[in-house]
Amino acid sequence: MHTASSVRDFAAALASGEPVPGGGGGAALAGALGAALAAMVCNFTVGRKRYQAVEPEMRALLSRADAIRAELLDLVDADAEAYGKVVEGQALPKDTPEQVAERDRRIQAALAESVRVPLRVAVLAADAVALCEPIAERGNQRLISDAGVAALLADAALRSAALNVRVNLRDLRDEKLVSESRAAIARLLASAAEVKPRVMALVEAKIG
Repeated sequence: MHTASSVRDFAAALASGEPVPGGGGGAALAGALGAALAAMVCNFTVGRKRYQAVEPEMRALLSRADAIRAELLDLVDADAEAYGKVVEGQALPKDTPEQVAERDRRIQAALAESVRVPLRVAVLAADAVALCEPIAERGNQRLISDAGVAALLADAALRSAALNVRVNLRDLRDEKLVSESRAAIARLLASAAEVKPRVMALVEAKIG
């Protein structure tokens, strides 16, 4: 499991000549880091007398940020597994019509999973971007820059995951999944395009 390795080892694995981990895993990790920073701001808010009025809200946001982080870390490995199956499928023999058909079936199934995993990363990353707005507005203002970094990382994860969805859609013949995935990515990107500038405006205004 890549997430069980050290940061240095994971970075080295990304830089290697192996097909996995790759951009999908990097996107999931960036999103997990964004969610972790969002949680950090919440943790520095709950229990502070100055922020008693928003404590219930911050506890709820903390719980969601922690859940997003945990799932995104799982998706780092899921992405590697999904693409690994694409590579395995491509390596299958194709000497007979039966082998060609089986190879094609395996590749298409693997491609579908290679779309679903980054699409889930995109959903979670968009959720993380959305969390950053109330956190930046009402969370501990001493950590306002951390809220901004959280939003930037989550947005980068969303955009990166969207690229991974799109590249795997090129060879996928499941027209329903292709159509649904393109529509979902468009919605997620549009939503984040509205929220992230508001978060950064809050951050910039409070940093001065």
